[in-house]
Amino acid sequence: MTKQTFSVYIFNALRKLVMFIIVLVLVACSGHSARHASQHSELMSPLATSGIRYWDGESKEITGHDLASEYQQIISSRQSRKRGLPDDVYHLALSGGGINGAFSAGVLNAWTVNGNRPEFDLVTGVSTGAIVSIFAYLGSDYDQTLKNYYTNTSMSSLFELNSVLSMLGGKPALNTKGFEEKVRSYVNTETVAKLANERSKGRLLIIGTTNLDNEKMSMWDIGKIAQVGTQQSVEMIQNIIIASSSVPGAFPAQTIIVDDGKQRYEELHVDGGVSRQVFLAPQWAYHSPYLAGLPQHVYVIRNGVLKPNYQIIENSLTEIGLRSISTMIRNQGIGDVEHIYHFSQRHKMSFHLAYIDNDFPLISEEAFTKEYMTSLYYYGYQNMLAKQLWETVPPSLQLAH
Repeated sequence: MTKQTFSVYIFNALRKLVMFIIVLVLVACSGHSARHASQHSELMSPLATSGIRYWDGESKEITGHDLASEYQQIISSRQSRKRGLPDDVYHLALSGGGINGAFSAGVLNAWTVNGNRPEFDLVTGVSTGAIVSIFAYLGSDYDQTLKNYYTNTSMSSLFELNSVLSMLGGKPALNTKGFEEKVRSYVNTETVAKLANERSKGRLLIIGTTNLDNEKMSMWDIGKIAQVGTQQSVEMIQNIIIASSSVPGAFPAQTIIVDDGKQRYEELHVDGGVSRQVFLAPQWAYHSPYLAGLPQHVYVIRNGVLKPNYQIIENSLTEIGLRSISTMIRNQGIGDVEHIYHFSQRHKMSFHLAYIDNDFPLISEEAFTKEYMTSLYYYGYQNMLAKQLWETVPPSLQLAH
């Protein structure tokens, strides 16, 4: 069996098992080791360092996180580097989308070739966007690494399909050991040191995970974690990236240790996309001052489709379930993009959106292969080179303009 055939086999089999797994989750009984968990952990400072994370949908008082002061650092750092007035401020929000992260890789690499890719002051990432965000934050020197990850990595080297018996025992659909090893090899001690250095310039990298215990999105300041400078901080960053990419049911959930030097708890985290497909700032920051007076630009890359795509669906449990899930994810993404758009409008930021349009041939038989990802990479790359990518209004709102 060739690697391509193996990849197709894995994910076609996974596709057929999705609804079966959902049923198993509802009816299966299996033993699980108890975690030492407490709701108090959401009030604690991981690694005994304040400001490492904050929560979406909660007032900043829950952790005492002062977002305004974080963004004030952007102004101060630009003033010190420019020896005068700061220039424009750039924000980049990278969405989830699994292997569709190849799209954002193509966009970013072509942006470098165009010669006008900015140094972003704030980068946010969810799910596959969490992986891309690391390289986008570190800059164009990592373009080739980013391209290799999405075009030269076989699915069989990252994931293996677990047996039905193991799934009956409560295991996820996929063995993700290869994926986790890949993340840890890329985000190593050297990479983390570079993240810390960029954070010292006032630049922010925020990655979102979903805490299943409290049903909240945890927003992690990756650069500040990197600045702690310990092996524990390196492992925490690796675990956050893996957790943000952990699709429930398919990937194993990740345990993240929260230890403030006095107490130690174990939180259970999964894909940040469960909470939001893409984000720029926490919900409670919507009405907060946001670098007022500075020219600001927001770029959103949605690694997925935003427009409906007509397809005749078979009247079967599997097909109905899969189509329903994809429809929910697409509409969740639309809402999240619209939220950032309205946030940008309120704070007088220019808004720019890139997404996979319906002119990309979505061929299910070729999905989850290197050929599919390479094709999607060049779709983003070529559209960016041709300057036919950015839209200033989400497609869901264009009829109103």
